[in-house]
Amino acid sequence: MATVTSTGLGSGLDINGIVSKLVAAEQTPQTTRFDKQEATDQAKISALGTFKSSLSDFQTAVDAMKNATSFAKMQGVSSDTSVVSASASLNAEAGDYTLTVKQLAQAQSLASKSYANVTDVVGSGTLTIKFGTNTFDTVTGNPTGFTQNADQGTLSITLDSSNNTLTGVRDAINKAGAGVKATIINDGSGNRLVLGATSSGAKNGMEITVSDGDGDDTDAAGLSVLAFNAAATPQMTQTRAAQDALVNINGLDVTSSTNTVSTALKGVTLNLLKAQPGQSVNLGVSVNTDAVTQAVQNFVDKFNAVVSTNTSIASYDATTQKAGVLLGDFTVQGTMRQLRNFIARPVDGLGGSVKSLLDIGISTQSDGSLALDTSKLSSALDSSPKDVAALFAPLGVPTDANVTYVGGSADTQPGDYALNVTAAATRGVLTGSAAPSLTVDAGNSQLRITVDGVESGSISLTQRTYASGDELAAELQSRINGDASLKSGGASVTVQYDNTSQRFSIQSQRYGSASSVEIAQVGATGSGNSVGGLGVGAGTQGTDVEATLDGQAVQGSGRQITGLTGKAKGLVLEIGDAVTGDRGSVRYSGGLVAQFDSLLTGLLDTKGTLSTRLEGLQDDVTKIGKDRTDLATRMTTLQTQLLAQFNAMDKLVGQFQSTSSYLTQQLSLLPYANTKTFTG
Repeated sequence: MATVTSTGLGSGLDINGIVSKLVAAEQTPQTTRFDKQEATDQAKISALGTFKSSLSDFQTAVDAMKNATSFAKMQGVSSDTSVVSASASLNAEAGDYTLTVKQLAQAQSLASKSYANVTDVVGSGTLTIKFGTNTFDTVTGNPTGFTQNADQGTLSITLDSSNNTLTGVRDAINKAGAGVKATIINDGSGNRLVLGATSSGAKNGMEITVSDGDGDDTDAAGLSVLAFNAAATPQMTQTRAAQDALVNINGLDVTSSTNTVSTALKGVTLNLLKAQPGQSVNLGVSVNTDAVTQAVQNFVDKFNAVVSTNTSIASYDATTQKAGVLLGDFTVQGTMRQLRNFIARPVDGLGGSVKSLLDIGISTQSDGSLALDTSKLSSALDSSPKDVAALFAPLGVPTDANVTYVGGSADTQPGDYALNVTAAATRGVLTGSAAPSLTVDAGNSQLRITVDGVESGSISLTQRTYASGDELAAELQSRINGDASLKSGGASVTVQYDNTSQRFSIQSQRYGSASSVEIAQVGATGSGNSVGGLGVGAGTQGTDVEATLDGQAVQGSGRQITGLTGKAKGLVLEIGDAVTGDRGSVRYSGGLVAQFDSLLTGLLDTKGTLSTRLEGLQDDVTKIGKDRTDLATRMTTLQTQLLAQFNAMDKLVGQFQSTSSYLTQQLSLLPYANTKTFTG
């Protein structure tokens, strides 16, 4: 406000004080009202912020239970974790087992002769390493035979003056990255090249041949010191044999190429850590009730935190006779009503003994909070862990063991859906002509192939006449799958020889319409050549699975189907075999978590009801600030007006006083003023 400068000289009044008090009398009630309203709004904003924070914490607890696999956890408990440990998936079956780890899997290791210097020349030529099963002479220990593992690629490296030293050979092998790790070790007598297979197991031993490119394993001069095969006197020394793991489970011997055994017990992965023949380890597979109880307890605790916050901000305390700042607030009331409705309702689509939170021991108390009966939860987990998982997380349970639930979408509704497969998915395949030659020579040892749209580089086959169709099939599969371009593109094949039809076939490992096999070139020129009866040309393209869900057509992609319409829209399943016809049904439950998450996301969204309510309160605070400014402007104007009026009055009073003084003076000068006194 402007400062009052009048001093009331004319009237003798305190005009500044009078005007200030008049302005204050007008301003104070409105300022008090603004202060009270702003304090109330700020208190509500703070309370709503606390309420939103508790809802956000609850949503975090809900999100932790989104996936059935992470919520309904199975566990494998070993009596000696230094020998064997275990993990279990949701599909694991509870049980107790006795294990004996007889031997661990290991990868083969071969060592060369000693070299004085790492720069010494080893030799030039082609070094070829294949993987498979070696047989050995029991007396000499020399390899006597080899059966190739077609699932492993073949490594061929050309060594010349640029890379034929001990260091050069090591680096060339490691650069290829094809199943062998090469190192140089000085054992005191000199430097030795050590080759270790990167995959363990008896089927992943090495056969090493050397040549100058004509298939002769004996004429690569100095490079022959790296040979390890049945056809030549081995120069490499086996320092560690390729070996499978052997574990006895409840009296049955189980072998594995690795120390991770995942196929012996359904849903259980065994990690073999130490061999202890003759000593037993106990393994128990059960529901991990501790992890589940902790997740459910956290769910209950965070919900109760929301209830507690609501009590403090939106209820009346009869003892203190004080009401929460948001008592009666429609936004908070509506939010709590929605949360309690979700807590109380059963979950659609559940067909077992667990259909609501009450069935797993979660009950509502008189104050609206939740309580957890852990013994009831543990009992439910022991009897039906999948049903408990389905109560919280979206889950589909097929009745057919070879049908796998992959996922659902926001459009998928709870229910039981009949599945019928009308056509199984197929893989792209290329079949050769009958009675093919088993000879690979200079005319057909080069191959280019396209698998699933991925083009290979030039693939070189070992030149020789193969003893059987199976042997040549293994060579083809190993060489094709070892191609760097195909590997980087994720494409691979299976090559088979049918003894009945006497035909070779190359089949993509992928299912569906994107699966294909095409030979682009055979031989250096590619003109009319074939290998094993397989010539240039495209094979039969794969097809996607065809099926119906609840009588409605689905979209097939490879072995996966996705519901397109109706209640099963968005439901994704994988058909794990080629069986057609009625495949049972799939029971789908959306679970409480998805419903809670959707509700909480809507409530906490920037355009949700709570945010809208907060924005309204913030707008009120902003408006109060504007009203304060407007009031200050009006009071300044009022003060100026009152000041002008009082100053005008003061001036007029001053004029009256001046006139009065003048008249008094003039009257005193009249003739009879001092000589005669008039009496009444």
